[in-house]
Amino acid sequence: MSVAKTKTGYLVQVYYTKEDGSRGRIGKRVKKYSEVPAAKKELEDMAKNYSERTVTFDRLIDEYVAWLKANRRLTTAKNAEKKLRTHVQPYFHNKRVNDLSYVQVNQWKARVNEKLSEKTGEPLSLVYKRNLYTAFHGLMSFALKAYGIGNNALERAGNFIGDPNAKPKEKKLQYWTVSQFTKFASSMYDIIREKKEEDASAFNYGQSQGILIFYHILFYAGLRRGEANALQVKDFHDGEHPYLSVTKSVTMKMKGIEYSVTPPKNKQSVRNVPIPKYLAELIRLRIDYLKAKGKEDFSDDYFLCGGKKPIPDTTADVLKGEAEKRVGLPHIRVHDLRHSYASMLINKGIDIQVISRLMGHGSTDITYKIYSHFYPETNYSAIEGIDEMMKDEKTPKGMKDEETEL
Repeated sequence: MSVAKTKTGYLVQVYYTKEDGSRGRIGKRVKKYSEVPAAKKELEDMAKNYSERTVTFDRLIDEYVAWLKANRRLTTAKNAEKKLRTHVQPYFHNKRVNDLSYVQVNQWKARVNEKLSEKTGEPLSLVYKRNLYTAFHGLMSFALKAYGIGNNALERAGNFIGDPNAKPKEKKLQYWTVSQFTKFASSMYDIIREKKEEDASAFNYGQSQGILIFYHILFYAGLRRGEANALQVKDFHDGEHPYLSVTKSVTMKMKGIEYSVTPPKNKQSVRNVPIPKYLAELIRLRIDYLKAKGKEDFSDDYFLCGGKKPIPDTTADVLKGEAEKRVGLPHIRVHDLRHSYASMLINKGIDIQVISRLMGHGSTDITYKIYSHFYPETNYSAIEGIDEMMKDEKTPKGMKDEETEL
């Protein structure tokens, strides 16, 4: 081991013997000398792993998943784990990671291409297969960091590719207008009222009321599903310009976990979203109900829509399906209510940077990529601009009278 003083601190280095007998070196920079012992211990553990390099895929996946759960959002960790456990581990299992070959990766890709979706019975989509490759790539990057295994077989094999001759599918966002949502909300309210009248003792009115508010928040504030479900009473800021503070997200349908509250999707997702006065009034009524129902137990930590707990996804979906079917509305996903919010803003001529901030997108590029088809007038405006510049130009003399074969 060696320690060298640098302009910004200290460089700690540890040497080890590679599998081929040559000497390897790994290092870490620290700011204070007091951090040297911890850095030395970390590097020595890594060097030991680098020397052994006999890790299997079973072990590597276990360690990588544990690292993800400790360092990434729970939903990110769970999604990666599911892909690796389902599509990578069964194929590579107890094989040595550093023995991974180009041929093996292509055989794995061929196997994935033959798989069918459990939900639809159709072949896995190209997007999903590319997500599998990304998860696999993350695993191999971890192998390099933890064990010094710099196998690039996965990169040489490359990601999944689609049929170059296939006609691209038209991507069309689904959304409701204000008129359609009003019909939907009225239908949902009628269903809630009818069920309460049928059997008030067995019907959970408070939960149903929360679901009604939940869908209003999705439509009139453009929040993601998990963001709306995670809102607490304290996240509603009343006043002349009411708004909602988005600081967290709720994830459901994870094995062994009823629900999980995590940070939102990205840094830009932490935001304050102004809301219409109509929505603010509905939220006030909801809070009054929670206060009356909760009595001494009520606190600002109550979930705005769910109460003591967030709303179960399935329960909200069932009520939505009943309401839209009753009035004959076209079925759209819950997430499409967010698209409906964006379409309202775009139709009102709101600047795309403002829309991007309200939606919590990482950049305006993302916003435009998703909603570019809402801006067809942009193309026409460009051509109209050329027409304006050319308005004083005349058709070349004789052009109108010439008979020209093209």
